[in-house]
Amino acid sequence: MKSAERPDAPRRTAQSIANDRQKRDDDVKRQIEKERKTFEEKVARLRALRLAKEAADAVSAEAAPAPRPARTRPARG
Repeated sequence: MKSAERPDAPRRTAQSIANDRQKRDDDVKRQIEKERKTFEEKVARLRALRLAKEAADAVSAEAAPAPRPARTRPARG
C-alpha cells in the first residue's frame, strides 16, 4: 500500500506549497486593497475639508471691507 502512495506524494507536496503560496498572495492583495481604500477615503475627507475652508475664506473675504489705501506724503524738497 505504501508503494502506491509514494508516487503521489511529490504531487501532493507541490500542490500544498502552491495552495499556501496562493493563499499568501490573496492575503497580500486584500491587504493592499484595504490600504488603498483607506488612503482614498482619507484623501476624499481632506479634499472636502479643504474645499469647505476655501469656500468659507471666500465668503469672509467678500464680507470683509476692502483695506484702505495707504496715504502718500508729499515729498519735501
